[in-house]
Amino acid sequence: MKTIWYGHSCFWIETKGVKFLIDPYPEVDDDRIGDVDYILITHEHTDHYGKVELLSRLRDATVIGPKQVYLMAVAEGVTKAREIDSGQTIELENGVKVTAIYVEHPSSQYPLGYIIEGDKTVFHPGDTYSTPAFQRLRGKIDVLLVPISGRSTANEREAAQIIEDIRPRIVIPMHYGVYNDEDPSKLESELRKRRIWVRFIEPELYKEIEV
Repeated sequence: MKTIWYGHSCFWIETKGVKFLIDPYPEVDDDRIGDVDYILITHEHTDHYGKVELLSRLRDATVIGPKQVYLMAVAEGVTKAREIDSGQTIELENGVKVTAIYVEHPSSQYPLGYIIEGDKTVFHPGDTYSTPAFQRLRGKIDVLLVPISGRSTANEREAAQIIEDIRPRIVIPMHYGVYNDEDPSKLESELRKRRIWVRFIEPELYKEIEV
C-alpha cells in the first residue's frame, strides 16, 4: 500500500491498483494529485469536502460519501456519485473493499470513517473523538490515520486512547498543519508515556509512504 499526505486530513492511497483520495480540503494543491479512481468523503464540512466537484471532474473519479455528501455532490453536477451508510461495505476492483464506520463527530449530520481493505487494511476515521466503539476494531487495522488537532476532533490524549483501543501496527497523524499548528510529537510522547508501542510515521507533505 502506498499513501501520500496532502495536508489536513487529505490522503491519497493506492492498494492493489485502486487509487483513493480522501477528504480534499479547499486549499489542497490539486496539481500534485495524480490519478484517482474514488474520492471518499467522511462528512459534509468544507475542510473535508472542499474540492470534490473539481477533482471528481478532472480525475473522472467516483465520489463516495454519506447521504449529505451524496446530495451535495449531485447538486453540484457530479455525475459519478455513490451513497454509503454506516456498516455498509462496497466491493471494488481487484478485491478491494471499503467499509463505512460511524464515528463521534457531533457537529456533523452523519460522520463516517472508512476502512479500506486491500493488500493492507487502513482506517481513516475522518473527524472523531475517542469512543469505546473503536475497541471492536482491535487487531483488525494495519494502518491508522488519526486526527490530533483537538479542534472539533481528538487531541493527542484522545488520539492515544483511540490507538490503544484499536492497536494498529502503524500510526500516521493527521488533521493539522493547514488550519492549525498542532505538533505530532505530542502524540508520540503520549504514546511513550502510556507504553503503547506502534510504528509512528510523521508524514511529510507530498512524500510517498509505502507500508
